[in-house]
Amino acid sequence: MKNIEISRPKFEDIELINEFFQIVLRDTFERNGISDLVDIIVEEIEDKRKCLNQDIESHGKNRYFLIAKEYDKIVGSIEYGPSNELIISCTNGKFKELVEIGTVFVHPDYQNKGIGSRMLNLIFSHLEKNRISEFCLDSGYKSAQKTWIKKFGSPEYNLKDYWGEDDNHMVWRVSVEDVLEQTK
Repeated sequence: MKNIEISRPKFEDIELINEFFQIVLRDTFERNGISDLVDIIVEEIEDKRKCLNQDIESHGKNRYFLIAKEYDKIVGSIEYGPSNELIISCTNGKFKELVEIGTVFVHPDYQNKGIGSRMLNLIFSHLEKNRISEFCLDSGYKSAQKTWIKKFGSPEYNLKDYWGEDDNHMVWRVSVEDVLEQTK
């Protein structure tokens, strides 16, 4: 996808990014068979908006986003920042000091084309440049868990039936050096 540009978000991108969050989250909930959880979808969308605002207001210091665009269309996003409350709770505080990679989204029409991997590699390089040696990430979506297991191996925490029967929540701890070595 040679027309895909990955860059920092600009103030004028906010409305498009927020629309993108709605599209991707609604699709994710649908594909994972949980689209009936309307209140949680709304909470997730609002949480992503807050994260984006933290980035914009702090110029990437409190949260750091990258977005993928094809011309004027947002097709991907990724960010890192402080570990979320769920990760802190699930790990009994062990991951509290780690940064969390989150909001790794690719538009449904652009998935499986390498955009997510490109964004991840740029975030990994940014973390290394900023001397951040480890990160964590979590997922309760079965479809995303398959991707993360393939990329990072078994999660350090696998909370069985956390979201209901056969709906686990997984948390990974990952070395930046290890993932950069794998991409060479």
